[in-house]
Amino acid sequence: MLMLLFDVSANNDTSASVDIYQQKRKPLFFKTGGRIRLQFGGQIGANLNYFKYKNGTQRDEAAGYQGGLFLRVSRQMAFVQIEVNMLRSMVFLKNGVFNREIGNNIPFEQLRLKYYTVGIPFIFGAYAVKNPLYKLRFYNGIEAAFITKIKATIEQNNNEIYRLSKKEKRRIFRPEQFSYQLGMGMDIAMFIFDIKYSVGMRSFFKENYRTQTHLFQFTIGAIF
Repeated sequence: MLMLLFDVSANNDTSASVDIYQQKRKPLFFKTGGRIRLQFGGQIGANLNYFKYKNGTQRDEAAGYQGGLFLRVSRQMAFVQIEVNMLRSMVFLKNGVFNREIGNNIPFEQLRLKYYTVGIPFIFGAYAVKNPLYKLRFYNGIEAAFITKIKATIEQNNNEIYRLSKKEKRRIFRPEQFSYQLGMGMDIAMFIFDIKYSVGMRSFFKENYRTQTHLFQFTIGAIF
């Protein structure tokens, strides 16, 4: 009789220890799906600069190209991404008048701008679809752009062509611009495809009338 009681108590102790072990292991099992994931990659593409000026009464379009690197930090269905991109863009200001920085009432037929910038977007996003081989992303954020080089040529009404000096360019253009960015992208295996739209929050151009950039970007890339 005593032996029977001892065996039952031993079995109870064993089952209790198994239950405690399973309870300790459960949280570790469920935490694996929420681990932070880091991804690093590169991208290249083209951009279209839709440029409004003279308070929106005139506009122009010009194409460019770009390339850069990105770092993405993901957890479950959300992610944060920072990029460093080199962009080459072009715009044309037509039938304008300088009123402040170079001189007053100086007309020009066309001001051709070819500029190179470093864009640093900081974006927040979410996955609408997240599978091992396919992901669909939507995101928005703020992008800071800094001018590294600019070529400015003025064509006046008498067909004379004049290139702005470095001093004149510093007086006319701000060295940085901030934009609000929206975008969507797809990840197919290690390859990524993105469409982005950025609207300038202030002008590169210092003249009296407002100039505002609307930049469309189309990029492809890969996760390393």
